[in-house]
Amino acid sequence: MALDPSRKRKRAHVSYREPSSDDHLSDSATHTDNPARRKPPVRRSTRHQSHEVEQQPEPSTSRPTPNRAASPTLPPSAAHRTHRRQRKPKLSYREETTDDDDSEEHAEADYEPDEDVVQRKRKPKPPRPSTPRKQSGHGSSKTIGARKRAFDTPLREKKPLQPVVAHIPTDGHKPDMSSLPYHVLLQIFVYASHPLRDENMHATPSIAWLINMAQMSQAFTKPALTALHRNPPIFAIRHNRRKLVHHLITPPADTGQQYKVMVKRLELDATQMSTLTDSTTSVADLSSLISSLTTLKEIDIFDPLDRPPYRERQKRTRRWTYPPELFDTLRQTELRLQSWRWHATYCAEGLLWIKDIHADQAFQSLRDVTFVKFNFDEKRKDDSTDPTTEELLASAVASLPTLQSLAFESCTAVNGKLLSLLPSTLVSLSITNCIYLTSDSMHAFLSDHGYHLEELVLNHNQSLDLSFLTSLHQDCPRLEVLKMDLNYYSTLAMSSDNEPLYDWLLGLDEVPTWPAALRIIDMQHLRKWGADAATNFFTSLIDSAAELPYLRELRILAMVDMDWRQRADFRRKWAARFEKVFAWRGKAPSPHLASLRAYREWKADEQEAGDRNDSLLDITAEDVRKDVPPSTGDGADSHPEGESDNGSDSDVPLLSKRKNKNEAWNPKRLRSRAKASTNYDETSDNENQDEDADADADTQHTEEPDDEEPTFVQGRCHTVMCRIDNLRPREEMFDEADFLDEERSGDEEWDEDRDEVEEGYAW
Repeated sequence: MALDPSRKRKRAHVSYREPSSDDHLSDSATHTDNPARRKPPVRRSTRHQSHEVEQQPEPSTSRPTPNRAASPTLPPSAAHRTHRRQRKPKLSYREETTDDDDSEEHAEADYEPDEDVVQRKRKPKPPRPSTPRKQSGHGSSKTIGARKRAFDTPLREKKPLQPVVAHIPTDGHKPDMSSLPYHVLLQIFVYASHPLRDENMHATPSIAWLINMAQMSQAFTKPALTALHRNPPIFAIRHNRRKLVHHLITPPADTGQQYKVMVKRLELDATQMSTLTDSTTSVADLSSLISSLTTLKEIDIFDPLDRPPYRERQKRTRRWTYPPELFDTLRQTELRLQSWRWHATYCAEGLLWIKDIHADQAFQSLRDVTFVKFNFDEKRKDDSTDPTTEELLASAVASLPTLQSLAFESCTAVNGKLLSLLPSTLVSLSITNCIYLTSDSMHAFLSDHGYHLEELVLNHNQSLDLSFLTSLHQDCPRLEVLKMDLNYYSTLAMSSDNEPLYDWLLGLDEVPTWPAALRIIDMQHLRKWGADAATNFFTSLIDSAAELPYLRELRILAMVDMDWRQRADFRRKWAARFEKVFAWRGKAPSPHLASLRAYREWKADEQEAGDRNDSLLDITAEDVRKDVPPSTGDGADSHPEGESDNGSDSDVPLLSKRKNKNEAWNPKRLRSRAKASTNYDETSDNENQDEDADADADTQHTEEPDDEEPTFVQGRCHTVMCRIDNLRPREEMFDEADFLDEERSGDEEWDEDRDEVEEGYAW
């Protein structure tokens, strides 16, 4: 067959443009039935486009055609391109769902199906008869709507848990709470309403509850308002902040309550101090507020970002500084403050100015002082004769004669030089997020200034290890509270400089010693040590159990780097030992003493059970008396072996002979079962493998004798927690609850009565 020369020169135009869904559907609809009739695309010039468009055949009725009259002014080629641009489906990254029929119609509106697709479309199912059972199929719009809402909500948003209310039988007599004394009601309201705000300065429902209680009874008014105004939530009430401040400054004359003597503490957000009432009179209102509160004891002006992860504020805000009017007002009043917080960002002057402020009468009575973000001068030369930041800070602290509690937060000036200059009369010391605090400087401070120390809190100090604990018993004999959190934070959100700056947490030859007055030991995120060092640490606590009679709380969270099998055995061993040595094993309170009615019902049940047992014993004794042969009278024991004669008609010795000796349980038989039932906390990965290893090792543990019994059982701690894993601490730890949505998982939506399986997801 000869080829046409004119067609031979005409090659098909090759296009690398990605075809749209319209082209794909049109090609499939036109050429699927007869592939042999498919014509290759030919090159078309601009001159022939208008003629070819006019020569197109009439479209089929099964496919809609564009309305060319909509754009009469455009040329045919432009109209064709405009039409194709309008027909091109929109690109969407939205997840496809089967919410309802409308969504399917909108999805199909982007393209035009052919006749075969329309004919193959599934017929709608007849409506199912309504049943009393819950209709919650996977295809229902209610379920998928809830699923979509749960996907859009953040992970941290959870439903509030319903409190479990215990049923206590009562006689229905309600005690007259209004007859209680004022100081008792005040303690009740303070305990029930704490806290009034959360860590984000948002109000809690306790504020509205206290107001309702104050309006309920005249006897509740004063204690409820006192609990509300002890630490007034000025910045937690955003809309009524100005009214609350003016209410404290000038209370109404018709009220019989003295709000000026109720306020004991002020917590002020420094980032919002310029808008305390308004931008013009905030400083004057602050001075008036402090002067009107005659019993004010504590003032805490803080930054909400002074908490983990201790990063600087990214968004620039208006800088607020301590106004001179504030200290002038304090000089004119008769206030004697007991607590104050100094923030270096809000100090327009230097540390010498702070020392002068401490000389005022209002600050001479300070017992608790906190210093935040006081850093050493990096530009200071070594040969300079000016006093260093450490010396100025120590002189400001030394000017407070009644100081008992001292705290440093995010201060680079905290080092061995500063600690050596601190007073030796401190009762409480807290150092948080100070990168230059080392174990050597801490050991030197405690050996010289730790005799009166009762509380020591050392959190997030990146260069501090546990070497100073070796002489803690001798340096701090009065220490009652020891808290250490060794989780560290990066300086920037995108950096990873949160690793410890010490080589080892505890040396192999270093054994901690513990003061006898300790009540609380809380040490978290202990890491960067081996199994031998951890063993020395745990053994020191077990061996000191007899010397810790006042210990009530013991929390240890440690990460030990070892093989997962060895770590499982290590955790099993020490968790059981701490529980056995320190856990409180006293009797729980009797639930029958919850109320008088509960006690009466319990006594009645006891009496009824006793009468029933007495009647049963009488019947049994009568039956036994008929079967016992008469006594021989020779004084010999006529009872069988294993019985005894108590000289009464009781059947207690008779019941003992009914026991089968073969049914006695061997203690060794229960040994493996008791060890296998012990629950150990495992928070690291490979949980299932650890459980398999525990099951495989049960036989070995049952064969070995338990020769490591504790020499002394303290048994007085109400809180004992020992967790050993290999988790890497993070700034925010997530658990399973953070990844659960509102929809419950499981087969609660399964309906076994359905004849057909609906299309949808298989979970």
